[in-house]
Amino acid sequence: MALDFGLKRIGVAVCDELHIIVSTRPVIDNTPQVLDELHRRITTERTEALLIGVPRLHDDRSTPIIEAALTFISSVREHVSIPVFEVDEAFSTQEARQRMIRSGMKKKQRQQRGVKDQFAAAVILDGVLEELRSSQPLSEH
Repeated sequence: MALDFGLKRIGVAVCDELHIIVSTRPVIDNTPQVLDELHRRITTERTEALLIGVPRLHDDRSTPIIEAALTFISSVREHVSIPVFEVDEAFSTQEARQRMIRSGMKKKQRQQRGVKDQFAAAVILDGVLEELRSSQPLSEH
């Protein structure tokens, strides 16, 4: 499961057990109950690992959103029993916007609350899965 952290909403994406198909899920509102809802989703989706995007700057400066994301990651690590990985997601929102346009999604649909966050989470998950695929040697068959 990948999360696109936001101060208001958290985008969610999951993949199948073979790590081939990435699907978006409804956003999680970032409220005081966020950890309870996340725990419920992890259980429901039978999640084995959690990827949480942090919008890193290339000059290593910090921003309020980066600090909030890191605080969120620390809280998540204390409340779940699966591995939690921090992932650089600096350009996931722009890539998500481009994917929505390329898919033919109408502007009105793209502007619906949470859609961009869901697609950004999918971009994060796709990126990590692609890295894993490219780093694994091909089996001889």
